[in-house]
Amino acid sequence: MKWITKISTHKKGALYIRGKKLTKLIETLSFSETIFFILKGKLPKLNEKKLLDAILVSCVEHGVEVPSAYVPRVIISTGNQINSALAGGLLTIGDFHGGAIEKAAYYLQSNKSAKEIVRESLLKKEHIPGLGHKIYKDVDPRSKVLFKLAKKIKLSGKFIGKAQNIAKEFEKNSGKKLVLNIDMAIAACVSELGFSYKLGKAFFALGRLPGMIAHTYEEVTNEKPYRRFEESDVEYIGPKI
Repeated sequence: MKWITKISTHKKGALYIRGKKLTKLIETLSFSETIFFILKGKLPKLNEKKLLDAILVSCVEHGVEVPSAYVPRVIISTGNQINSALAGGLLTIGDFHGGAIEKAAYYLQSNKSAKEIVRESLLKKEHIPGLGHKIYKDVDPRSKVLFKLAKKIKLSGKFIGKAQNIAKEFEKNSGKKLVLNIDMAIAACVSELGFSYKLGKAFFALGRLPGMIAHTYEEVTNEKPYRRFEESDVEYIGPKI
């Protein structure tokens, strides 16, 4: 079987990534710079590195209540290894948990204007990914900080502008205010960095993984096996017994 790749190769016992020796990257690059480099094949500028760092930090944790935190805790509580628990946690990332980044970035990178996106979604009665949040109703503080940073480091461009216009157009045309949430903010920021919308879930996974590790480690060191619902937490609605 023949594999064709631009990512890495071995030569004279040395590993090269995108044409550069791994040992040299170890000496000179941070982890976020390495992520940028291996995905794009070029080194990030200082402001690009800062924005990527901020994106990853914004994803790192959102409480034990979310699937990517409690699922790996349940898995490791049954006696599994940490890598199995983390795999389970990563599998919770879907269209309704972290996946809105990919869908929102798709809209932002499309040729459709904010007005067209909102009009079509209202006509079809479809939800616009990246708008609304269960907790935040007025403003998502994470989005606010990301956009503030992007502006400060001169990376606030057409994608962030389009994201903000989508939120404004939706409120204007529907009469309802839905907060521009962190998924839309990340979608706009990764688009400003030149990444494809297809990497949306991957960026969420990269950022959330350290949080998963912390939760699984806390579970296995502080709690007894294994996690189980209490009967009081379950409402039975089947046939009378």
